[in-house]
Formats: sequence, C-alpha cells, structure tokens
Amino acid sequence: MSVVQSSRSISDTGRQWAYPGNLGSTCTMTAAPQERLFDASSNDNKTRGGRVGHRAMSRVVTLVLAVGFAVVGIAGAASAHHNTISGTVACATGGGWTVTWSVANSEQITETITSSNRPSAVPVGTTLTAAQTKTFAETVTAKPTSALTLTLGAEWTNGVKASNSGSIPVASFSDSCNVTKVAAPTVPVVDDCGPGNAHYGTVPSGPWTSVTNANGSLTVTANQGYVFDNGQTVLTYPVPTDSNQPCPVVTPPVVTPPVVTPPVVTPPVVTPPEVLPAEVRVVRAAAKHIDKCGRASDLFKVAKSSGVVYTANGKVLREGVWLKAKTRTVTVRAKAADSTYLLKGKQVWRMTFSRKACAQVPEFAPDTGA
Repeated sequence: MSVVQSSRSISDTGRQWAYPGNLGSTCTMTAAPQERLFDASSNDNKTRGGRVGHRAMSRVVTLVLAVGFAVVGIAGAASAHHNTISGTVACATGGGWTVTWSVANSEQITETITSSNRPSAVPVGTTLTAAQTKTFAETVTAKPTSALTLTLGAEWTNGVKASNSGSIPVASFSDSCNVTKVAAPTVPVVDDCGPGNAHYGTVPSGPWTSVTNANGSLTVTANQGYVFDNGQTVLTYPVPTDSNQPCPVVTPPVVTPPVVTPPVVTPPVVTPPEVLPAEVRVVRAAAKHIDKCGRASDLFKVAKSSGVVYTANGKVLREGVWLKAKTRTVTVRAKAADSTYLLKGKQVWRMTFSRKACAQVPEFAPDTGA
C-alpha cells in the first residue's frame, strides 16, 4: 500500500476515496457504484423525484462518512509502520570504535530491509519479525567529522513501506579509543648454570611498564593510548623454564711460584789512579807505508823514538828506515820500552799493499813532432 497526500475523488462507475496519510503512505478504497439520483429534465412527479433525491443524497453522505472513517483508520495504520533506530559507541579492541546499532520493528508483522546506507552493518535483505529488535555492530577506525547516521528503507508484509534514520553525535566517539598498536617486547631469559635460577633479563624500553611477579613470571602493561599487536593491553610472560644445566667443576690450576733468580751484581771495576814514577816519560809512536805499483816498491817505516819498541809478526823492527813488505798485509804494534816510559796515542797499524802492476815502458819513443 502506498501513501500519498491527495484530495478525495468520486468517479461515475464507483467511488475511490484517497485521504491524506503519513508522507510516504497511500491508502486507497473503492466503494459501490453510484446510483442516479434524479432526472433533472423530467417534469413529471417532481415531488416524488425530490423525495427520492433526498433519500439518495442521505445515502451518499452516510457512505462518505463511513468510507472516511475507514480510510482514516487505514492511514493511521500506515503511519504507524516505522523502525526505531538508535546507536551506542564503545572503544574497539586494538583501536577505533565499535558502533552497535539497534533497529526495532514497530509492527506485529514481519518486515524486510530494502535499502541501507551502511550495508556492512545492516545488509539489504535483513528481516525483522513481529515487534523484533535486532542489533548490528560495525567498527569505525576514523573518527567521524559529523554525526554518524544509519538510514534504512523497509517493507512490511502488508505492503507498507517506510524509511527511517538514527544518528550518533560526534561527541560519542572518545579520543581515548584511538590507540596505537605496538609489538610486544622480546624479553631475554637468563639461565645461568645450576638448578632453579632462570629469570627474565632486562625488559627493552618502550611504551609500557613491566613487573616481575613473585613466581618469576613477568607482566608487561601498555601505556595509555597503546595496545599490543594481539589487541591486548596486558601481557603475562610465563615463568621461564630452567635448564638445570650443572655448573662445570673447575679445578684450580697448580700455581708454581716463579723461580726468582737474584740479579748478579757485578761490582764496578775501579781502576786505581795510575801513579807514575817521578821520572816516567810520555812517548808517542808513529808508522807509515808506501804502496806503489808492483811488489818491489811496497815499503813501510816506523818512527824512531826513544822509549818505543815496534814489532811486526813478533819481530822487533828497525826504526827510522824503510823496510820492504814481504806480505800483502803488515801489522805493526808499538809498546813502551820499559816502565819508565808511558806510551800514548795510536799503538797498532794495519797496512795493506796492492798488487797493481806497473806500466810498461814503450819500445819506441813517441813522436814528438821534432
């Protein structure tokens, strides 16, 4: 049945009465065919015709009143068809808001949802039985900037259709429901050798607090505005399992004391100052050599000096004369002649003679150009 706002009308073949009802509803009723009241062109029996006309008009008025009351009743019934829609908001686990919509059927007959502006919450085709109230839930992840509205179109089994809405104000969406997900901390287990000593180590820093319980378990609680990946705000880590690994037996090493050898202290050699006789004479020695080509010109000589004795190969050398070197190397040594002399300066000469050959005299005199 459709409801429209219209004026009533009467047809020649029958009466159709359309009375204003609620917007969106129309009631239509058809009456019996209209009988002819009188013939206005007849001049006979006018009095009888007038009486008949009055009777017919009375019938029409009665019928109109009856139909009017019936239509008003039908229109009232049509206007009563509606859904009462309301909603509540709560914080969703893991962040966001859970919206619960309540839809109440006003009639004692079944209705079917024919349109929905939020089909993920209330799908088209949903049915509500007589006077039934159903709830529908949805999750809102972003805070709305205006009132959240659910609008549903419905049709009842008697053909009446209606569309109703319900809204939730923005203020119902608390900012505290908007939380941030964080991964649960990985807490190391410390299990030293020995039985019954496993325990949790240092809890990594993050947006949470932690408490070690008396039985060894660990409780980690997310701070306000945070939730763990599993949607929980409190995590309890179980009592760590001890491996009961025995501690190794450590044999202390045998410590052998080091052998300490006392340092050998060598007393310094103290040379007593030399006490010279009153008449000791200081002398110096000297030697030189000539290394010319060939071996015949290899000569050496020691200086003639009183109080000095020169030797070479264990033999005393003549002083002040050139001596022929018999070997390529000659070592000359000098020493004081006796205790009345003190030899100073160089006392050993090592002389080396080469074997370089001498140049040959040319057999012919060179041309001088004379």
